[in-house]
This record gives sequence, structure tokens and C-alpha cells, in this order.
Amino acid sequence: MRSIATLTVGLLLLLLQSTVMEFAPVHLVTPSLGLLVVLYVGMAPVKWAPGAAVVVGFCLGYLFDLVSGAPRGVHAFVFASIALVARLLIWRLAVRGIVLQAATAFVASMMAAFLIVVVRAQISPESGYGGLRHAPLEALLTAVFGPPVLWLLSRLDGRLDPARLRVGLARRRARALGQGIPQR
Repeated sequence: MRSIATLTVGLLLLLLQSTVMEFAPVHLVTPSLGLLVVLYVGMAPVKWAPGAAVVVGFCLGYLFDLVSGAPRGVHAFVFASIALVARLLIWRLAVRGIVLQAATAFVASMMAAFLIVVVRAQISPESGYGGLRHAPLEALLTAVFGPPVLWLLSRLDGRLDPARLRVGLARRRARALGQGIPQR
């Protein structure tokens, strides 16, 4: 259930991103919202298995390839690779707080842009490396949108966590001090 909800949110974010790219009167650089979903799944080692992180990355990358018109498989490969890199680095890094989340989103976006340009250059050499000139601005926008999207996904993940729902902690309210203490 959690995988389906995360993929649905990722698909909605990808559609939002591709709609802004398509209907803008001028070529706008947009944040990589699908990459943020993959980054979240890769950075949650307790809640997501490594195989599930790669599958989510591959699915979101392939969906982005379909809606953006990019060669099929480029973003799927890059997003799956970013999920694995995030999985490997999360054991060494503690990404807590808005500044670290934004910095992580910036670095991941720069890595993804570099990998996308390299893979596209291998597929069609005439495309060259011109796509790297928009990478810093896209990474900056991704860093700005990173903390809110990661917060949204953590809230969604917390609501759909089967362990919390089974125990009943999701429905139970915290008692205020003084309630439940018998009066003398």
C-alpha cells in the first residue's frame, strides 16, 4: 500500500513538472520532483528495502521518460542509480533539518543531471553535453523544493506505516498532562 501511494504521489509530481515544462511560454527550468521522491525512498533504509527503492526509482524514471519525451530508459537508469547511491550514503550521513535536506537535494540533482547528459551522449553522440548549462539552476530549484516534498512524503509514509496502524498509535491522541490521573 505504501509503495502504491508513493508511486502515485511521484506520478502526480512528475505530471506537474512535465505540465509546467510543456505549457510554459518560454523554456523554463523546473525542479526535478521525481528525483526528490526517489531520493526520499533511497534515504529511508528502515522503511524501504533496497530492492523496493530501486523499483520505485526505475518506475518513476521510466514514467518521466514517457511524459517528457526523453529517450526511454535514460531517466529510469539514472533514478535507479540515484536510489542506490542514496541507500549507500545514508548509512554515513544523517540528513536532518531543512538545510541538509536542501543540500542533499542539490547534490543529487547535480549528479543526476551529469549522469543524464553522459548517458544521452552515449546513446546519441550528436546531442553533446549542452544540457549541463541548465543543471545548476535546476539543482537550485530542486534544493528549494526538496524540504517541502520530503516532508510531504514522510507525513504520507507515517500515515501508511503498517506497524503504527496495527498498534493503534496513528489514531490515538496524546493525553495532556494531568488527564487520566485519578483525583484524591
